Amino acid sequence: MLVITSLSFASCKSKTEAPVAPPEYKVKTIDTTTAVVYAEYSAVLQSEAVVEIRPKVSGYLAEISVNEGQWVKKGTQIFKIEDADYIQKVNSAKAGMQSAKASRDNALLEVKKLTPLVEKGIISPFELETKKGNLEAAEAALLQAEAAYEDAKINLGYTSILAPTSGVLSRIDVRVGSLVSPSGTAPLTTISGDGDVFAYFSFDEKNLAPLRRARFNSGEYNPAGKENIELLLADGQEYGHKGKLESASGIIDRTTGSIQLKVVFPNPDNEILSGSSGVVKIPATYKGCITIPQNATYELQDKIMVFVVGQNNEVTRKIITIEGTSGKNYVVSGGLERGDRIVTEGADKLKDGMIITPKE
Repeated sequence: MLVITSLSFASCKSKTEAPVAPPEYKVKTIDTTTAVVYAEYSAVLQSEAVVEIRPKVSGYLAEISVNEGQWVKKGTQIFKIEDADYIQKVNSAKAGMQSAKASRDNALLEVKKLTPLVEKGIISPFELETKKGNLEAAEAALLQAEAAYEDAKINLGYTSILAPTSGVLSRIDVRVGSLVSPSGTAPLTTISGDGDVFAYFSFDEKNLAPLRRARFNSGEYNPAGKENIELLLADGQEYGHKGKLESASGIIDRTTGSIQLKVVFPNPDNEILSGSSGVVKIPATYKGCITIPQNATYELQDKIMVFVVGQNNEVTRKIITIEGTSGKNYVVSGGLERGDRIVTEGADKLKDGMIITPKE
């Protein structure tokens, strides 16, 4: 028993004194590269031409010729207003014009009849001047009657409400028999016309800094005129066409601390409906910058940190400054230098001063 106890004690002592290798962690040596950072902003999408359809004359709606959500071609009849009264007004105006024309012809005939008599001295010139005055009044009355006739025909034409542009109809809030009027507060419907789509979004003042900062002197950020701006649709899918920044306000609104920007996207297939939402992704290219994998970092009290491998493979925690994201990487603007080695996985398991076995 003494022999067995001695051997067991010697065996345990041998295992306790055996050296334990430091845990192995993947590391990466920092180098500079070129990265594209996307700044994302929520945007409201509007068609280039959103037209409200309103009646130009009053009357009861006799016909709705299209359906809600239907694509219509320019000139297609959308609504029809009862036109019996307007047809009667056209006939009345036409009769008044014909009567005025007859009066004008009679006045002209009187002038022609008296002119040679005045030249022969048979009647007084004063009587001829009176007839000429009557002729001028008759001609003016004729012009007025003709204008009334044309106006009646125009109003009759307005009883057929046509699509002013090609596009998609929105909801129709009136029904056959409804009384419509130009003084109505709401439009009958709207049309989202064909053409480009505008993405309007607010650009926060504090977000100007990452895009305009002179830290990266070789950086590029000039989207104006370049079709390099991407759009994520409401379902998260990337839109198939890229847009360009066409206009922007150069003044920051002090009440909101932001400026308004607009990006123009082509919409050849009417894929984007006016009023929908999306996310605008504006790229900024940084040259000679440092990028690290996002999974190499961890957060502590709103600070982003990494572990840097130093001498004797001892790790030290460092706070870094993030300029933006590029894919699955962070673009780092402070806290790291070229040549530093960082732990790329398992940073949340490390502590300051730990010794590791680095694996490049």
